[in-house]
Amino acid sequence: MGVSRLISALTLCLSSIPALAAGEAVIVDHRCADVTQIPPQWIEAAKRELHIAYGHTSHGSQITTGMTGLVGFTGGVGGPQFAWNDGGTGGALDLHDYAMSGDLGYYPLWVDKTRAYLDNPANSDVNVIIWAWCGQVSDYTAQNMIDRYLAPMSQLEVDYPHVMFVYMTGHLEYGKMANTNARNPQIRDHCLANGKILYDYADIESYDADGTHFEYADDDCRYWDAAGHALGNWATQWQDSHVLGADWFDCAAAHTQPLNANQKAYAAWWLWARLAGWQETSLGADASRISAATGGSVLLQLDAGPARAGRTYYLLGSASGTSPGMPLRGGLVTLPLNRDWYMNRILS
Repeated sequence: MGVSRLISALTLCLSSIPALAAGEAVIVDHRCADVTQIPPQWIEAAKRELHIAYGHTSHGSQITTGMTGLVGFTGGVGGPQFAWNDGGTGGALDLHDYAMSGDLGYYPLWVDKTRAYLDNPANSDVNVIIWAWCGQVSDYTAQNMIDRYLAPMSQLEVDYPHVMFVYMTGHLEYGKMANTNARNPQIRDHCLANGKILYDYADIESYDADGTHFEYADDDCRYWDAAGHALGNWATQWQDSHVLGADWFDCAAAHTQPLNANQKAYAAWWLWARLAGWQETSLGADASRISAATGGSVLLQLDAGPARAGRTYYLLGSASGTSPGMPLRGGLVTLPLNRDWYMNRILS
């Protein structure tokens, strides 16, 4: 009868670590900025399993500033379960902040410092490396991006196979939007095509906490319309209409607003949980096959989390196998089913 699949609206943050090993990317973006959806056991697993080294300058500090504020947030999602420090003492996440000085724009310094850090026996337990940009993405050419970032990162992955290297997009820069919006997709495309791990910094600061998109925005959360008319600041507007201490927490984030750092901290914990092995959804079946002669039934159970409750799901099948499949999302994702008479019958 072929292979059946239960699918929902596909989101790029649904890739798992085992899937990464099979060549699929793990993309953490604004859709992954809800820590209430992370099972507590995977927060604990991240604290138990990960040893993270983070290199950055002021822009990159937005993540760790937000993570610090999250520990004291009393709005129902924060607390000591999100504790972190250098060394992981007291059951906290082991994250060495400013482990390597500088940022991704200082090439080849960032590569040399990564190698020196990992070659130091004192850091032999480190299994995650993440670097942030300052503003250099906005000035890079396509070839610069390959020579100074993508190729060196790929080589580091080859040379240190026990380490998970996290790619990152650069922050928004409205004054240089054309080039910024060319280079950041170059990073995304590379990660999608080559099965990398990406923390999509620019995407996270392009959306408010309700998922409203701001196409023409800056890293401080100001935004404009297509004609260049200033429309305000999306973060302060959201903060002003929501309750401090309940809906968001204050923190002194460099170059931006607290809400932006809130969102980046939430997404960071999503990333840590994913790197610890969390698979966001689980589809199970009580049987692998039924007889065409006698018939029968298979009970399918989908655990997609409470955030995805009430959505429409489709049970699809194909009588002609799973390859080459059907491209979705503009070719970025392929559904492993072929459109044939059987699928058409189900859809009808």
